[in-house]
Amino acid sequence: MIVIVGDTHDDVLYFETILANKKQEIILDLFKIQTGTIFSQEALVLHDMSTNVLASSVLTYLIQTRIVDLVICVGKCISISENLKAGDIALSTNVIDANVDLSMFKDVGMAEIPGFSREFPVQDNLYRYLADNLGKRPRIELHGVTYLSSDNMSKDMIDYLKKHKTLFNENESSFVLDHNSAGIALASILGGVPFVCAKVIEYGIDHTNNLKTYTNVLTRYIDLGKGVIQTINDIGRSDVQERNAYEQY
Repeated sequence: MIVIVGDTHDDVLYFETILANKKQEIILDLFKIQTGTIFSQEALVLHDMSTNVLASSVLTYLIQTRIVDLVICVGKCISISENLKAGDIALSTNVIDANVDLSMFKDVGMAEIPGFSREFPVQDNLYRYLADNLGKRPRIELHGVTYLSSDNMSKDMIDYLKKHKTLFNENESSFVLDHNSAGIALASILGGVPFVCAKVIEYGIDHTNNLKTYTNVLTRYIDLGKGVIQTINDIGRSDVQERNAYEQY
């Protein structure tokens, strides 16, 4: 089963509309999900995953109760690098939990969870599949980026991340910020399931969101959705179910 996760209902609406054999369920007495098939592959669409803690908990439940082969995180994010513009697509090369700093108490670096590396990497072949398909869309400007993910989206936190982003990954030049990808990455890695994030950049960190920026995101959602759907068509179950990819953890 392929799980597609979003923050808002708008994030996943395109995927819900193309599900065949659609059924609605409620899990954990709280969350509506849509199940069905996309190109004959079982799929589950989930939204309202608005924080890392929530996304990690609910996705862990799904991985434990269903056969999940792949997790795709979609929606919108904020650019914290000058080379990334509103309307561009941010495709994750890796994800970092920017909430975490235990360096004063344990022998770990900033953003390191004990027992894990700082970065949660996306599987190379999965990244290539999605990059190839998104790159074919005529209106898409695609970037491979590091996702910094934080439940704290206050102005002070955003300013801090912009100023110190290279402390998290000094080799990366392109960063975006969201608030659920780290939870999705952690749950996926613990469950041995490949994951990837593909989101539309809503605005840059020095700007604010408004009706115009959000409308721009909605138009890009269709292009993003078509690229993701083509990727689902291309990937066979044997390609995404490389459970040993995360043995390093």
